[in-house]
Amino acid sequence: MTEAEKEKHKKYIKKCHDLAIKSGKNGYDSFGALVVYEDEILETAQNTADYDKGLFGHAEFNVVHKCANKYSDHILKNSTLYTSCAPCVRCLLAILSLGITNIVYSVSHDSFAKLLPFIPKIPDYKNIFKKMDINLNMVGPILEEEGMKVFEYWGGDNRPLEELLEEAEKMRENNR
Repeated sequence: MTEAEKEKHKKYIKKCHDLAIKSGKNGYDSFGALVVYEDEILETAQNTADYDKGLFGHAEFNVVHKCANKYSDHILKNSTLYTSCAPCVRCLLAILSLGITNIVYSVSHDSFAKLLPFIPKIPDYKNIFKKMDINLNMVGPILEEEGMKVFEYWGGDNRPLEELLEEAEKMRENNR
């Protein structure tokens, strides 16, 4: 990856971080995503998941819905989805359903897992999709340290990342 590509990725990842912080300040989990075509942002989205109401609302899923039936297959195939955190399985499948196979993320699954009260099972996406003849190009982590700080706004609260990590570790220990 060239220096120019890294800088371009950083620019869009920073916008994802801003979206994620806004989402957190609005009382949701702090995630943000956007779709870029030829250096133009087509759509942006924040997380709007409401688990009490059973509403999925992940940022990547929301941006996919904004793009669906609005942009041509050609544009989507040649677009890149940027996200503040590596997408979950459900979001990844939604992204791929649009024909977008270029994904750039900030926080890796492994780093995000440190914030969870359980140890998630993370599939080998690249090999799974390769068997399906889907050439998935996932780039990241990009600005991961800054991306982890975004979670300080998780659910409307503003708590230090270190405190969140310690709390999650204690919960994992209790679940063992």
